[in-house]
Amino acid sequence: MNKKKPSGPVLTPALVKAISEAAAEKAIEAYRKEAEHHREEARDRRFHNTKLLLERFKGLEEHSKEAVRSASQVDDDPDLEELVEMMKGYDNRYEANVPSIMKSAAYTSTLVHHVKRMLEFYKRCCDVSSKPEDARRYRIIYSTYLAEPEDQKTFQDIAEEENVDVSTIYRDHKMALRQLSALFFGYFE
Repeated sequence: MNKKKPSGPVLTPALVKAISEAAAEKAIEAYRKEAEHHREEARDRRFHNTKLLLERFKGLEEHSKEAVRSASQVDDDPDLEELVEMMKGYDNRYEANVPSIMKSAAYTSTLVHHVKRMLEFYKRCCDVSSKPEDARRYRIIYSTYLAEPEDQKTFQDIAEEENVDVSTIYRDHKMALRQLSALFFGYFE
């Protein structure tokens, strides 16, 4: 019998090791890039969510004050009791939604309380800071989101009041949102 010689390259142990090491390096590099991409996405999401939370904070705060949190509140308020009965008449599934509504109200209340406390903490930190830009950052957040709607200001108005370029206001706003993201969501960069 005539043995055929294998055609093509022969994989020696050294060659297999070199290929394995190169593949492992590429896999590690790809993993690191993917992990960094996920970190960036999370950072962007937190930043976006912080801005959204501040934009809607006044409405959430009002909703939190008015929301029904327990069945006893309904029993104590004849108008609410009548409203619940009326809603039951239109849709028998309403009664099943009541616990969900109360859970949502409790979540909103907790969220509002947390955001309020973190905003107060942020204000105190900015007030005691020796850096003038820290105090300005809080004023930007306050003027943009927390002031009464008729008293809220544009970045241009704030820049004129602060006697700085509007680009400084944009930069300070971005930094303030990053700092607040860390306070709201518990992640420091």
